[in-house]
Amino acid sequence: MIEQVAILGFGNMGEALVRGLRERQPRIGVSVLEKREERRERARELGATVFDSAAFDAFMATSDTVVLSIKPQDLSAIATRGGSPFAAKQVISVLAGTSLETLRQRLGTDSVARLMPSLTAQIGRAVVGVAFADDVPQELRRNALAIAAVIGSAHEVPEQMMAAVTGLSGSGVAYVFAFIHALALGGTRAGIPYPQSLEIAREVTAGAADFLAAGGEHPVSALTRVTSPAGTTIEGIAALERNGFSAAVIEAVAAAVTRAIELER
Repeated sequence: MIEQVAILGFGNMGEALVRGLRERQPRIGVSVLEKREERRERARELGATVFDSAAFDAFMATSDTVVLSIKPQDLSAIATRGGSPFAAKQVISVLAGTSLETLRQRLGTDSVARLMPSLTAQIGRAVVGVAFADDVPQELRRNALAIAAVIGSAHEVPEQMMAAVTGLSGSGVAYVFAFIHALALGGTRAGIPYPQSLEIAREVTAGAADFLAAGGEHPVSALTRVTSPAGTTIEGIAALERNGFSAAVIEAVAAAVTRAIELER
């Protein structure tokens, strides 16, 4: 079990990780390095030991497990700071579009892992893709999966599937937001004021997702249970498919995957 985690960067994802660790793994100590004072204060409020940029060496000495929660363009600046600060570390990266090979070359360590979380990490409900090189230590594998689990559910995938995880999960939350908005607009078109219609649409989608999760039922099976012959639901489903609903969702995932591959470095 990890005793201490060092989180480099305290943006939205860094905060989600600290909150998740404090709530779900309170025995693990957390240190944070962040250049912005207001964000350092927030990290202190969550119970982290906080360092500013000038205390980089002291921060790095707090743990053998370092989580990179910075912007991808900041990687080069921190990779060589003070020589080879990551050479003896286990590094877990949440940098978008940054490959394991790039991390290994820039950081000078083979002990690297990638996490691909989603926006819902902020409420502890992310679906997190986790990728490793074939030869990583088992300790790193355990640690990375444990850290991913504090912000949601961890799914280990080959690195070549991380773009697919991005298109399905990372971008997928946006597709769901778009569907909820469209569903609410449909209710408004039928006469329900938008604020009330939006509340209903949110509850419908949350309830449907929880229903599938609770029973493990296939969505097609659940759909047929509420689709009566010549009823209202089949008319709605037919309208969705006439307008390319399934194809549009499939193409949305494919387009996001293609873009994720283009951005990979």
